[in-house]
Amino acid sequence: MTGARVLVVEDESLLAETLCDLMQDAGCEMVGPAATVAAALRLIDQAPIDVAILDIRLLSEMSFRVAYALRRRGIPLVFLTSYQRRNLPHDLSDAVLVEKPFSVPCWSRSCSGWLRASAKGWFGRRRGEASPPARRGRRSCR
Repeated sequence: MTGARVLVVEDESLLAETLCDLMQDAGCEMVGPAATVAAALRLIDQAPIDVAILDIRLLSEMSFRVAYALRRRGIPLVFLTSYQRRNLPHDLSDAVLVEKPFSVPCWSRSCSGWLRASAKGWFGRRRGEASPPARRGRRSCR
């Protein structure tokens, strides 16, 4: 989806750069990347964001505060992590979770779907809301 503003929150610089390149190749505008919770929260306050991609563990901290800040603003998020769903707080367990490592073709297909759903306002809605929900669950992109 051309023009979508995507926040990448990832502490591994090579992976963050790769994600940004992949998203730019898909026509997205990048916000960040951010390697810490503080940097991510600053970007959320300063820049318009359509979708966010979060690693769960950022150096010595967890990104859940970032996820909650995104949720409060109605911004959909995707966890891209080596953690499992059981490691998520219960109230974040409905978020899309993509497991590391991932394959580029699978990631590209998945992102296309998320960006289309986000543009329609479907992505990130909780169960029981009026619009059709985005597909949730674990994505295996290996």
